[in-house]
Amino acid sequence: MPFSGKKPNSRREATNVSSLPLPEWHRRTDAALVWLRRSIEATGGQGSSHSWSPLFGWAKSYPETTGYLIETLLNYAELKQDDLLRNLASRCANWLVSIQLPSGAFPGLLAGHKEPSVFNTAMILFGLSRKTSSPSAKESLGRAVDWLVSTLESDFSWRKHSYVPGFTPSYYTRAVWGVLQANQILQNPENEEKMRHALHFYARRFLPNGGVRDWGFWPEKPAFTHAMAYTLEGFLESAILLGEVEILQKTIASGERFLEVSAQAGNRTAGRYDERWRGDYSFLCVTGNCQFSVFFHRLWELSGEDKFRCAADSFLSEIIDFQYLGKNKNRFGGLPGSIPVWGPYLRFRYPNWGLKFFLDAMRLAYFRFKKV
Repeated sequence: MPFSGKKPNSRREATNVSSLPLPEWHRRTDAALVWLRRSIEATGGQGSSHSWSPLFGWAKSYPETTGYLIETLLNYAELKQDDLLRNLASRCANWLVSIQLPSGAFPGLLAGHKEPSVFNTAMILFGLSRKTSSPSAKESLGRAVDWLVSTLESDFSWRKHSYVPGFTPSYYTRAVWGVLQANQILQNPENEEKMRHALHFYARRFLPNGGVRDWGFWPEKPAFTHAMAYTLEGFLESAILLGEVEILQKTIASGERFLEVSAQAGNRTAGRYDERWRGDYSFLCVTGNCQFSVFFHRLWELSGEDKFRCAADSFLSEIIDFQYLGKNKNRFGGLPGSIPVWGPYLRFRYPNWGLKFFLDAMRLAYFRFKKV
């Protein structure tokens, strides 16, 4: 039975999330929330620090991920009945409103930069959408959406203000989702139709093998599972909101193909894959594993198929034992970007968004186990 009261597994035997005792679930989620609180304290309450590194300490605030951390903080405030988490979410939202550019965009990179970013602005929508009881946050949300829609090209793609100049990645499907999520509040039919066209632009990149062209951070390079998950999450949730059945079916097929590839590799996950599903198994991209746990949970909710529930457990089980629960107060509760920590994704860093997706996955695991 899940949350049965058994002692947690030792480090020699990988923890199986599906049988995680309830006290251990609380211990790990509480530790992750302690780390996030410290990441906000490290900036003086001005957003959440991008990451902590044993080499460089705490980095500056990261507006993009501070934005979507808000929804996680609020979800756990409700689950754990913790007003401190609500207050942290409000402080993050207030800080984001204060740094919004006159155009309505939000800046890319770390705090202090002024160049607008399409993707970062879209990710901040997820947090602002949850804080619209605040008039300033709701106004900020509308201005950000207006800017994003105004930067669409005639083919409904985003080509300007990108991470890699001149490159339009497929993980922008998550930006489409962000605008659609905001539109649940703003209720603008024109914006919904523009996002439908945008989603179809990226859907033309589905490959016959279940992959997606240009779903990585850089052109013609293998994609970290983090970016792959961004892409499929964006397709999935946008297709649901828009009622796009064909795109939803293609997204599910991509997920099924990923499970086949994993099974062929001995139920292992690579840290990155090329468009032919050839994986780099020298490391794990921790954030990607957490995101795929969320993704497969959603497929399980939609289909009821047990293989997706098992996948949601498996992706999370693969990384959970690497959460640091030792005595270093800056690392405590954190997860590294890569396993091993010197792997190529955020080498020697503990990013805030890895914990965001870890907490999201653990929250869904909690509800999943209650249904089984």
